Amino acid sequence: MISVRHFFRNIIVPGAFRIPKEVTVNGSIDATISGRIDGNVKGNVKTTGKLVVSETASIKGHIYAADLVVHGKVYGDVYISNKAHISNKAFVKGDVNAIVLELEEGAVVEGAIRKNVLPAPKAETPSVTEQHHPGEAIPVAAAAAPAAPAANEEEQTTSWF
Repeated sequence: MISVRHFFRNIIVPGAFRIPKEVTVNGSIDATISGRIDGNVKGNVKTTGKLVVSETASIKGHIYAADLVVHGKVYGDVYISNKAHISNKAFVKGDVNAIVLELEEGAVVEGAIRKNVLPAPKAETPSVTEQHHPGEAIPVAAAAAPAAPAANEEEQTTSWF
């Protein structure tokens, strides 16, 4: 018997996209509507709505969504601006970033769980503004300078634990 809670958690509004289990997408998906993935995706999935990853689904890429329900496999980081639900049949290999997280007993998450949503900023490589003339040595310090750590790094990342 399916519980009412389970039924409403997995419902998708009319007009949402759906990728059937017989379909494999090689490339990123960028949608402004909710969706359900039953097949395979090799690329990032971005939606401003709710995303349901079914038991038959496999996503090899990052997920960006407002709400997320995972029953299948995700190989990548997850960034959810509202609520993420990871079922007891789910496997997530990557960091989970969500404001609200429901994690069922038996779910597998191989990565960090954080309460923030935004992806970590990538270290910028400094640019050399001086002109380089052939035969002249290139300053190594400018190209190999490590990025300075953020002053409030602990304040930026909030962990669930």
